[in-house]
Amino acid sequence: MYKLDSEGKRLVKLIPKKFGELGLSERFDIEEWIEKSPEILGEDLLIIYKELPLPSGIRHDLLAVDKKANLVVIELKRDDSGTYVEWQAIKYVSYCSNFLSDDIFTYFAQYLKSDTDGAKHKIEDFIEEDTQLEKLNQNQRIILLAKEFHSDVVSAVLWLRDYEVEINCIRLQSYVDTDGDVFITSDLIIPLPEAKDYIEKKEVKEKEAKRPIRRIFSLEKGTFNEQELKDKLKETLARQTDLIPRLVRFIEILLSEDRAFGREEVKQKLVEKGVDSDIGHAGRYLSNLSQFLTKPDNTHLRQVIEFETGGGYGEMKDNYHVIPEYRSLLQSLVEEYNKASAE
Repeated sequence: MYKLDSEGKRLVKLIPKKFGELGLSERFDIEEWIEKSPEILGEDLLIIYKELPLPSGIRHDLLAVDKKANLVVIELKRDDSGTYVEWQAIKYVSYCSNFLSDDIFTYFAQYLKSDTDGAKHKIEDFIEEDTQLEKLNQNQRIILLAKEFHSDVVSAVLWLRDYEVEINCIRLQSYVDTDGDVFITSDLIIPLPEAKDYIEKKEVKEKEAKRPIRRIFSLEKGTFNEQELKDKLKETLARQTDLIPRLVRFIEILLSEDRAFGREEVKQKLVEKGVDSDIGHAGRYLSNLSQFLTKPDNTHLRQVIEFETGGGYGEMKDNYHVIPEYRSLLQSLVEEYNKASAE
């Protein structure tokens, strides 16, 4: 590691130092740096809690959310990883894997000293637009940081990755120059940066091959008669969830004209209907609605609403249209729903 002396046109070698030798602590220094500058870990992360207490009384260092709405446990060691750091992190992530979305919003609100709605919106704003908030904490990751990693830890991490536990190891090193200024570098060592894309794609492919097929997606349309269809639709609209009022606004948009509505147009009209004032949030709500439309049990919805899609789970939907023969049925059910909601 060298520092450029531009005036002297020379490179000045920096002296590697352990954090302990510099009087820097894990909790009061390194943890603070990562909290304030998580980009040093090589990706965009939203820190949502620090020193989260577990029921056993121990605390884990930092908790974050990544762009794909995965929960990320960050475990720090000042210099040496020790021989049990991966086991500690697994205990933490196993505990956090049980968090519901509302638990995460509550913890983040405590961290921000704000309300849960504000915390929820910050997470919505942070994650990628095509990532649905419903995916929050569906998967978990571990990031281990240390100056040096024991060979036992490296071996364990590689073995765990083979068994679908996503763990990254990052080497954090400190240097000083002749003026006593401290410099910090971070290097991803597992997976190796040069092979990261290849390894991750290979792991995803192997994971999919091992995973049993789950019915989480379908494009099959219902074949219900008029009364059966009406009963199924009424049952759906009677559900007490936050999604149903948005579904009704969505159907109202499609009923406003007998034509297909593009995704961007629907998002704008959701904003106009007061579903949310932010177009990005409206886009996520539309993604949630699209996912709801493709649930295997919702063949009755696909019987009345058609849309274009690439044909696979997670692919973007577009050009939504109410099938003409069902327009009057949907119109009467929406009016009935709105009347009941106003009472």
